[in-house]
Amino acid sequence: MSDKTAGYQYTLVVGPDSPDRAWLESVLMRGGLEVAACTEAELLGMPDIVPPQIVILDDSSAREERMASFANLGSHGPLSGVPVVVLAYDADIDSFSTAITRGASAYLVKPVPAEEIVAVAHKISGWLRSSDRTEKRRRLRRPLLLRVDVEIAGRDGAFPGQIIDVSGSGCRIELKQPVEKGNTVRLTLYGVEGSIDLSLGAEVRWQRRAPDGTQIAGVKFTGTAAVLAGRLLGTLSGRV
Repeated sequence: MSDKTAGYQYTLVVGPDSPDRAWLESVLMRGGLEVAACTEAELLGMPDIVPPQIVILDDSSAREERMASFANLGSHGPLSGVPVVVLAYDADIDSFSTAITRGASAYLVKPVPAEEIVAVAHKISGWLRSSDRTEKRRRLRRPLLLRVDVEIAGRDGAFPGQIIDVSGSGCRIELKQPVEKGNTVRLTLYGVEGSIDLSLGAEVRWQRRAPDGTQIAGVKFTGTAAVLAGRLLGTLSGRV
């Protein structure tokens, strides 16, 4: 991690020097990402590293120790504002919700399929490179990858989507079918064990079609959903 070249973009893997970490490094590199790796102690001893685009915390310890490590990363100066993905063996809702509430951009349960971890890393890196990153409204959001089921008021059935970022008042969602501005929707959140039995009411504020055909919608949480979302998703006040 001695490369100080301006604009150097890489993914930083933080965790014990182990077969798990070696596999993760290999998978990310085969996926086309520049990768550096170190232990937590090594990282905290280097106050002037080049900030990475994304940090992956590869942690197999208990939840309390894992979240202490997560807090240490967040307080380490060069990592300020850098998205963190948590990898762990714990597949319970409490571990998932604790990580998300405290600011993790994704929580993945090991063993993670190689294609999934590469897709997550690329998606978050793409979010950071997007053209509106410097806009005030963009700075008030944070990347968060979270599966949801979407129901539109007045229509039968639900369809899958994925939250891609959140703010204190709403979120942006990728969908495989369109919604319309003004639609009232209900989002059922999914954790690592399936639905976490929490649905959030929201209103579609805008929608557009991405070049790859994916539908993207910006929604605003309504009623008590705004309070629940703020508690669960660890958001700040802001606008979608």
